[in-house]
Amino acid sequence: MSKKIGNPISILIIAIALLLNACSPAKDKVTVQLSWFHSAEFIGFYTADQLGYYNDENLEVALVAGGPETDPIASVFEGTSQFGVTPGDSIIRAQSAGQEPVAISSIFRKSPLIVMALANSGISTPQDLAGKTVGVVSPGLDTTWDIQFIAMLKKVGVDPASITFVPNEEFYSAADLHTDRMDATSGTFSTNELVQAKIDGEDVVPIYYGDYGVEFYNNLIFTDAKLISSDPELVQRFIRATLKGYQYAVEHPQEVAAFPLKYDESLDVAFQQATIEAQIPLLDTGDAQIGWMEEDIWNNTQAILLDQGYITSPIDLTKAYTNDFIK
Repeated sequence: MSKKIGNPISILIIAIALLLNACSPAKDKVTVQLSWFHSAEFIGFYTADQLGYYNDENLEVALVAGGPETDPIASVFEGTSQFGVTPGDSIIRAQSAGQEPVAISSIFRKSPLIVMALANSGISTPQDLAGKTVGVVSPGLDTTWDIQFIAMLKKVGVDPASITFVPNEEFYSAADLHTDRMDATSGTFSTNELVQAKIDGEDVVPIYYGDYGVEFYNNLIFTDAKLISSDPELVQRFIRATLKGYQYAVEHPQEVAAFPLKYDESLDVAFQQATIEAQIPLLDTGDAQIGWMEEDIWNNTQAILLDQGYITSPIDLTKAYTNDFIK
């Protein structure tokens, strides 16, 4: 008895599918060096990955966690990643030193950076910090967050010499404020440490740097100018998918809250959702599209770096950032 063969039409369909799969181009593999540990701070990347937006752009994207010792700019220029997340002042300082990182999108359009103090401390403005002890990222005052903190003090006429600086030990959380080591902690994010403090039932007061004229881009997506020159289409596909991820996350915070757990299963989904919801007004400000960067903020950042001596002369800011891939 002869063997029964399948439906000829079904066989043809399978053959065509196999042929198309064999002929489809290999995905472009790219690595993104995040600036901090996996968390909802990077929800747009996770959303683009989990919902297939990168796949739709023929990209295979690896998202690498960062941390206190991570230097995303070094990672990109050493060739271990093609894209990274870093603050605007780091872009300018690297450009001043002869490197060519280029910001291609903001993440937060408004700064989440705050000083945090207990409500019963009597501290509610930067002027109240005079004569107090404040936790900072580095007592040497040479990090991104400390540069902005000093700038805020100068904006309101507080002499930094009137403040005692001590290192933060609990990742800038409210826990440090209960140790008598400090009266306030700087360099915290309203989308992270302030969220956690409220969840913990802490009665805290946030002082927003942006309310006092210090508006940096604290999370930027960047790449090497050479990649922009050699493969702008790759950069375009990556940014298009990532910003689509951020747009979806803004519109569906509850749905995407579990996505960060795909990258770090120890995370708490309720906290991730609270973080996303706190980020929404900073991501989508309503006055420009998500990811857009403003010239005034770049000018302000450079002026502060010049004032504090971190760069000795202005750079050409048109080489430090571009909105071309957002358009």
